[in-house]
Amino acid sequence: MYRSLLVTLFIVLSGTALVQNSTNSPYSSRGIGDLGYYGNAYTSALGGAATALIDSSQTNLYNPSTYSLTAKQNPLFSMGIAHEEKRFSNNGMESSGRYTGLTHFALVIPFANRLGIAAGLKPLSRRGYEINDYEMVNGDSVFYDYTGSGDLQEFMIGLSGNILDGRKQSLSVGVNGKYYFGQLEDERIVYRNESSIQSGGFNRQTLRAKDFGFEFGLNYDFRPNLTHSFRVAGVYRPGKELNFEKTESNVYFSNYYSLPTYDTLYSSGTIDGNVYLATKTSVGLTYTYTPQNDSTSRSSKLPSYMLTMEYASEDWGSYKEDFNASVTTGQYVNSSSLRLGFEFVRHRLATDRSAYVGFLDKIRYRVGAYSVNTPYEVNGTQLIDQGMTAGIGIPLIMARSVSTLNISGTYGSLGGNAGDGVLRENYYGFKLGINIAPGYDKWFRKYKLD
Repeated sequence: MYRSLLVTLFIVLSGTALVQNSTNSPYSSRGIGDLGYYGNAYTSALGGAATALIDSSQTNLYNPSTYSLTAKQNPLFSMGIAHEEKRFSNNGMESSGRYTGLTHFALVIPFANRLGIAAGLKPLSRRGYEINDYEMVNGDSVFYDYTGSGDLQEFMIGLSGNILDGRKQSLSVGVNGKYYFGQLEDERIVYRNESSIQSGGFNRQTLRAKDFGFEFGLNYDFRPNLTHSFRVAGVYRPGKELNFEKTESNVYFSNYYSLPTYDTLYSSGTIDGNVYLATKTSVGLTYTYTPQNDSTSRSSKLPSYMLTMEYASEDWGSYKEDFNASVTTGQYVNSSSLRLGFEFVRHRLATDRSAYVGFLDKIRYRVGAYSVNTPYEVNGTQLIDQGMTAGIGIPLIMARSVSTLNISGTYGSLGGNAGDGVLRENYYGFKLGINIAPGYDKWFRKYKLD
């Protein structure tokens, strides 16, 4: 019952997210949009350090080698939403924007003891901006509106397997097959107001993605004893020229709100071309400390401490758009990121119903931080995105299986290193996520006939 209520709640919230204002950032007008981190509530609470992050009750679409490491014979369904508020400032002028949307959908199914498969959907980039300006021409006001919208998504099907599965060490590898799709739209309008009637023209450009790709993941875990665990992981996405379609049109109008007044001056039709998707390499380290039970006390709690970090780089400096031999370059620069997260739980056995273990003892408390050299460069300075995160993971015990409700918050700033004259973004936001594990009784009960 509780599981059904949670799924219904998230579906309602997800539907609400799809119709919210998607204004995000003027920097998303470049290339294929904003390439920021769109992690779920679980990974975001740890600064976004997802490469070496393993939890048997959580899905992790950011490293395909994790699918075989979830709880055995326990499928996981996961989904989440995010909301973000931004404040833009430049030379004393301020404005605001917001974004609400889905973080992911995922289903992970471990099977055959050493294998796992997954299917999921998560965003690759998004476009969302609105810029307005005007000038006086021959004593008359001429207005300029620049808007953009849309997003690119990646649907993936993954497979992973445990090559080693010993008591002290394990090694898993995985691969995600991806399909990139979505649409980005830019519109630039220039017009005059004459007796409350807008006359002028607009240029509209649309990019549509339609191609396949891959990424590979690896995890190695070394456990010298029951107390200490060390994990090294990596993910590699090869660079690729993705197939895109582009359309462009120029339209004159004598009344913007009356379609019969529109006159198409130019229409390109559909143009096939390529857009470069950057090579991405990430490496991660995780250390977990799990002290054992004090033999002198049966009522002692079993805490757990986890420290994880990640470094990633992407060669966005090689980005280009090639349509009909017309090549556009220089919209991005190479980017890199460093992320750090820490998690603590007072009692790590979520299913323990001992009288001395309270509800708060089972909650996982998380904090994190990150510093990103973004793909954006202004006046020769690469913009830096820095922030802090925090969150909790609440275990939900249903029919002897462990589901989890994740909540995270983020506060950060983009462009503060570039000084005056450069647009700065201060932002905060929150994310909600749910990992649902079915009850063993309903999914895996086997009946025996005498």
